[in-house]
Amino acid sequence: MPMPAPLMYDDEIAALPAFRTLAYLDGAPDDPRIALAVGAMFDAFVARFRDDLGLISMRLVGRSGKPSKVTPKALKDLREWISAPDQLDSGAGVRLGSLNTDELPPAMPWFRLEQRYDDQTLVEISVAPDAPDVLSFADEIAGALATAPMICAAQGFGFFLPTAYDSLNWLLPRLAERYKTALLHTLDMPSCGLRRAHSTMPYTDDMKPGIADIGWRTFVGPEYLDRLPSPFDLPYDVRVEAGEAMLILTAGDAPMWGDVQKAENIDSYRAIAAALAPVRYPYAIALNQNFGGDTAAPDQADLIKAHFHRLD
Repeated sequence: MPMPAPLMYDDEIAALPAFRTLAYLDGAPDDPRIALAVGAMFDAFVARFRDDLGLISMRLVGRSGKPSKVTPKALKDLREWISAPDQLDSGAGVRLGSLNTDELPPAMPWFRLEQRYDDQTLVEISVAPDAPDVLSFADEIAGALATAPMICAAQGFGFFLPTAYDSLNWLLPRLAERYKTALLHTLDMPSCGLRRAHSTMPYTDDMKPGIADIGWRTFVGPEYLDRLPSPFDLPYDVRVEAGEAMLILTAGDAPMWGDVQKAENIDSYRAIAAALAPVRYPYAIALNQNFGGDTAAPDQADLIKAHFHRLD
C-alpha cells in the first residue's frame, strides 16, 4: 500500500506517516497491572526495533530528561524502571526513539510513556507503517493493552509529530480532509477531556467526558460502557470483543488511511463512530484544546470541527 507523503512546513518535514498506538490507562505507572502491561509493550517494541533505536530520555523528579545514547545498559535500566517506577510526578515520563537525522528530531520508531495527572498513564508507540509484520506487532501491543486497566486507546495509521515539534500541532487537522481515518492527535492533546475532573473549562449540563479518538482498533474502558447501547448494530467486518473491563472494536482485517482521493471505503469506521457516539470526546473541549485550540490559526476552528466530524 503506497504511503502518504510526509507533512511539510517551510519546506521541511514536520510529521511522518506512521502506524500508531495511543493509550490512556487508568492509574499511575506504578500500578502493578499497568507496569506489567507497559513492560510487555516495551519488550515487544525493543525486540522488533532495537537496532533502530538511538536516543533515550527519562524525565523524572530530579532528572532533566536530557536525551542520551541508547546502550544495552540504558535499555536494561529503563526496563527495570518500567517494572518498578519511582520518582513519579505529573508530567514525568520516558521517551525512546531513533537516532537524529538531518530531516527530523528524534523520530520513529518511538516509544513514550508519561504520567498525566495522578490517575492516568499515557503511552504512545509510533513505527513506520511499512515496518515488517506491522500488523502482528500491532496485535502484540493490543494483547498487552487488553490486560491493562483501560480508560481508552486507539490503534491505526496516522501521522507522527515529534515531541520537539509540538508547537506545529496546529498543522495536523489539515490532513483530515484527505485522510479520514488517520490518527492525528499528539499523545497528551486529548487527555483533559477523558475525565470531567481534569477539564480546563467548565462542563455544561449536557457535556460528558469521552474517549480520545476512534481508530482501526478502538478500546473503550469500563467508565464509559454504561452509556453505550447493547447489542451494537455493526457491519459484519467489524470485530467486537466485549467484556466487563473494556470493549474493543476493530474495523476490518487491516487499517487504512481513508484516502478520499482513492475513494477508500471507510464504512466500517463510520459505523464504529456512530455506535460510539454516546461516548465521543466532548466537542467544546476539542475545539478549545486540540491542535492548539481554535485560536492557533484563522481557519483553525473550522479545521478542528471538520476533524471532529470526519467519520460522521
